[in-house]
Amino acid sequence: GGMAAAGSPGQSFGLQAQQQQQQEQQLGPLVIGGIEFSREDDIENMEKLSELFGRVFYTSVLYPGDASVDAAWQSLSADIWALAEHAVQEVPALALSVAMCLYNYFWWEGPHSLEPRMDSGWKAAQLMHIALGHAGCRDRGLPPMEYYIRQCHLRWRYLFMLAGEVGRHLVLNRRDIAAGAKAMAQQRTFFEEFKGLPNSGLLHGVVPHEVNFNGDYYPASVARQGPVWKNKEDLPIAFFLEANYPTIKAELEAMVGGEEAVFRSLDEQTRNAETQFGPRGDDWLTAYMFRKGEAIEAVCARAPRTCALLRTRPEIANCKAGGSGAGFLRMSPGGRLKPHFGNAPRLSVHLGLIVPDGEIRMQVGYETVRWEEGKTVIFDDTFIHQVVHNGEKPRYVMNLWMCHPCDPDDGKAPGEVPPAYCEGPPGAMHQLGLQPLPPRQQ
Repeated sequence: GGMAAAGSPGQSFGLQAQQQQQQEQQLGPLVIGGIEFSREDDIENMEKLSELFGRVFYTSVLYPGDASVDAAWQSLSADIWALAEHAVQEVPALALSVAMCLYNYFWWEGPHSLEPRMDSGWKAAQLMHIALGHAGCRDRGLPPMEYYIRQCHLRWRYLFMLAGEVGRHLVLNRRDIAAGAKAMAQQRTFFEEFKGLPNSGLLHGVVPHEVNFNGDYYPASVARQGPVWKNKEDLPIAFFLEANYPTIKAELEAMVGGEEAVFRSLDEQTRNAETQFGPRGDDWLTAYMFRKGEAIEAVCARAPRTCALLRTRPEIANCKAGGSGAGFLRMSPGGRLKPHFGNAPRLSVHLGLIVPDGEIRMQVGYETVRWEEGKTVIFDDTFIHQVVHNGEKPRYVMNLWMCHPCDPDDGKAPGEVPPAYCEGPPGAMHQLGLQPLPPRQQ
């Protein structure tokens, strides 16, 4: 099951960290790919390694089939495993960056496979656990401010996503009960440790898939609503979208009208440079009409009535948050969207526009949803979520990444106040006066 090679992530790394600091003085600079890396600052290392991998990966997407680009990617791919060993054996300050690169670029077996790579996923989980130790995130006495500044909240959540998804895939898809049980047992050990920390921010403390990022801002709302919101009355824009379904669907149909090339070109114009979400680059295509409250004219020209409707909604038109926006999403038949976290704080709403028959579902936290044409799904995409499309034809939805309704300022009409379900103690980010991290990608 790809588990044995990964070693035992459960051992204590505290002693290693002390020995590491004693060795620091004797070691020269750490240079990889012409870039000098730190033996201490793993967040700086993560930014440098991500930049290196991202540049080559994105170039390979833009210039498919270019031999020199392919060669550069092959050589980087070979290096990542050597780096992983180096991080485990000698330089824990590399563990975070290698874990994130394995997750970002080596999650899938390849473009012609729907299988996640179990060796990448498990090695990334092992490295993330080392990274938790390196940053002191396993220390119960770590002050809350340090916990967030060192991005301990991010490290723990990614650990649960990585270890949990590997275990679940081994059991449910590979039917490898022994390896899956081993992964799940390891995950449970991590979770028991995490529950003992003062800043875990868990909803109920029952399952690792409770972890989310909106809880750092609006814990009362997250506790009441969970991953998938059950009450559309709590979000008026859900009814607004359903009421305007015929208009929105007609414009989408006119846009794609049997011509896939149009959607692909809009995707290229409105998408950000990003990591690998599905096994194939075109599993998930987007045509954005709004980003951060600004209309995108190239798309609005093709869907003017939909854009006009969205302009009337402060949740989108007045929303300046980094990860906010609205547009059409296309999921290819046979497509996959890997487990990931959305950018907090925000809320997601999907309106089903074209939903073919077949097994097409999204897992959000510990819940599963299916789309229906003309119906909205309200969900908190800062929980771990992923999509499986085993249908025959493309699936299209209208997607809103809106300002969180509990945000008192952003995405509101003048004089509008947050709803009653927001009332409760403030989240850690607000208590500590911390700002959201800039969006990773989408």
